[in-house]
Amino acid sequence: MNLKRKQPKTSTVLLFSLIVFIVGIYLVSYNYLVGKKDKVYSSMNLLLYEDETPKNLESKDSLKVEEEEIDPNTNEKIKISYSYIGTLEIPKLKLNKGFLNLESPYNNVDRNVTVIKYSTFPDEENSNLILAAHSGDCAICFFDKLYKLSLKDKAIIDYKGYKYVYILKDIYNVKKTGKVEIRRNKKKTVLTLITCTHNSDTEQTVYIFELDKKDKK
Repeated sequence: MNLKRKQPKTSTVLLFSLIVFIVGIYLVSYNYLVGKKDKVYSSMNLLLYEDETPKNLESKDSLKVEEEEIDPNTNEKIKISYSYIGTLEIPKLKLNKGFLNLESPYNNVDRNVTVIKYSTFPDEENSNLILAAHSGDCAICFFDKLYKLSLKDKAIIDYKGYKYVYILKDIYNVKKTGKVEIRRNKKKTVLTLITCTHNSDTEQTVYIFELDKKDKK
């Protein structure tokens, strides 16, 4: 006996075609948007505290500061002279701390807020100044209160006669591995702050600020 196959209804065929069309549009759009995002946002694994640093000569506006410390060999007080090339100010936290030339032997987290290799400075377009410091309860824990920051809080960089006002745009945690992933908009001038995560021994927190305005001092 010959059986005739049932032909699918026209409405079913149309519905199936419509679903395939929508899925296709979604995939094309998604790939396009991901591609656009990759062009704007950079994700970089940053190796912290490397000894090798690029040249960055002190400017004529360097702020010279003298501090005393104990010489471990003689147990006598000695004077240490710093030449800060700029300062970081966070009004909400009442933080105001200088930072040094990349080549300075005192540009390290055991003495100062540290300028990390790969940093570029605010007077450069689409730059990213990356600063790191300890958090916790110690004399050199300059970033101990960063965890109190919220999105839209301000940070100010005083550098070469200008004040650069940044707005906090993103906060995220990463595992403490000696490397930090920096995710930022490459079309913006950015300030990145890095410190250990509050109440955690295994993570670090990254704070991404974007430039809001530049004022002459």
